[in-house]
Amino acid sequence: MPDNVQKTIKRTDNGLVRFLFFGLIIGCALLGVFFITANQPLSKDDLVTAVVRIEPGMGTRQIAQTLQSEGIIGSATLFELLVKLERAEHQLKAGAYLLSPAMRPLEIIDHIRSGRVRTVRIVIPEGFEIKQIAALLADRGLVDAERFRELAFNAHLVFGEELPFDLPIASLEGYLFPDTYFFVEGLNEEEIIRQMVGRFRQVVENSVIPLLAESDLTLHQVVTLASIVEREIMADEERPLVASVYLNRLAVDMPLQADPTVRYVTEEERPVVLYRDLEIDSPYNTYRYRGLPPGPIASPGLASMLAVLKPAETDYYYFVSRRDGTHEFSRTYDEHLSARRKYGY
Repeated sequence: MPDNVQKTIKRTDNGLVRFLFFGLIIGCALLGVFFITANQPLSKDDLVTAVVRIEPGMGTRQIAQTLQSEGIIGSATLFELLVKLERAEHQLKAGAYLLSPAMRPLEIIDHIRSGRVRTVRIVIPEGFEIKQIAALLADRGLVDAERFRELAFNAHLVFGEELPFDLPIASLEGYLFPDTYFFVEGLNEEEIIRQMVGRFRQVVENSVIPLLAESDLTLHQVVTLASIVEREIMADEERPLVASVYLNRLAVDMPLQADPTVRYVTEEERPVVLYRDLEIDSPYNTYRYRGLPPGPIASPGLASMLAVLKPAETDYYYFVSRRDGTHEFSRTYDEHLSARRKYGY
């Protein structure tokens, strides 16, 4: 090959290398400029936040448009390109996210990709009824109270025929475990109920069910009686004592005569039971019907369930409030009448 041809080829190769090298530099520079530009937050005001809901099945473009319409990012197109460059198109997760226009787009992508969804902390107190739980959750914007009550009072609407327990009645009263929950925003009523029942199941499987073998009571009976104990006591140390009273009454077929079971079926909310309430014809009225009511009247905590399974050993059959949050316990009806007079009843 002639020298002039070789020199021409060499110059061409060198030129091509230089062109590719400078092209690479320019490309990297442009990519860097793009990342800097595209990753700028829309605002510096980090006090502005919004809950953005990413629905299941939404693609990158829909997510980007949603973020732009919510005022979180400035350009849906730039955000979509960032997602593609990050290779995160198939990693963005549905959920409700607390986002701010002060966040950089790459930070937003990381939030959605890692599933760092917004949660709401809810404390369900021991002794709450379904209607009280529904009102509390509705007040925090998590559920529709009426729909929650409808579902919680009919386990089949939530679990179908695959009930988590042997429930002799449809209601899940007593099985929504009182605890501190961190509910993800966007859950529906069924999912929240499932979580609460799941927590109940976790607690009883570890701490309650192993003790049932030593008891004559079923799990449903334990939860039912524990719910009455929960609504009776204010002093924690009285749980085993109150449980012993009711178990002693059951043993001799004596009516429980538990005021909380009557309040459960009264139309009016009031702290005391009136004489006319005792005439209510309901199996939950333990003044009229012997034995346990059909089911729990509230959600008992673990301590009350354990008190039923490990009650104090007493021969008490009566108790009356001392009006200070504690009770006076009696063995005989005469002692009980004396205690009632003592405390002004």
